[in-house]
Amino acid sequence: MSRYPVGRGLRVEVAKTMATAKTVTAVTLASPGVATSSAHALPAGSVGVFQDVTGMLQLEGQAIRVASPDSNTFQLQLYETTDMPAFTGGKFVPVTAWSTVGNATQYSIGQADAAQQDMTVLLDDIRQQEAGLMNAQTVSITGFSAFNSEAMQILQSAARRAAAVVFRITLKDGQQRIFNGTPSLPGEEASTGQPLTGAFSVLIKGSVMFLPAVAS
Repeated sequence: MSRYPVGRGLRVEVAKTMATAKTVTAVTLASPGVATSSAHALPAGSVGVFQDVTGMLQLEGQAIRVASPDSNTFQLQLYETTDMPAFTGGKFVPVTAWSTVGNATQYSIGQADAAQQDMTVLLDDIRQQEAGLMNAQTVSITGFSAFNSEAMQILQSAARRAAAVVFRITLKDGQQRIFNGTPSLPGEEASTGQPLTGAFSVLIKGSVMFLPAVAS
């Protein structure tokens, strides 16, 4: 067996429907953060996105997978909040149904480099640079052209409205990549004697979460 996942048996999904938002009253400063939401009824492995966040603004628009839920709390799986401002309010909106991007043949998750800030002064002989804000991540997805599929219609609608949508990529071994972002309108390419292909990109809100298989 390969030590590393391979590109087969891999599912790319986009959120089709969302549940009523759960009110979140607190998020701990911890690794991972723990959210308080009274009687949330979310099972482990649920995926959703934070909205209307105050205080801990880094959480706004961040896709999260639920872990270790109990009656009134749940972990933000592998999401660290240790050095963030105090959470003062917000909502968590779970995904209730997914649509598969069945025509996908490749995806690429871009790295997020920090912008370089020039801190050089006249006394310096060598340029002095420090890390600034992180650049936004992007995800690119390519595949066979299938504009009439349910998933592609969801993506086109979101792109035209400049709206964000939640994605879930599940590898054959159960690992998942979770992210929320605004898709571009898909493009299309044709060449002689070849299937039509298409591509779109997603501008990520927050960061892509690289997660293990959901614990059984």
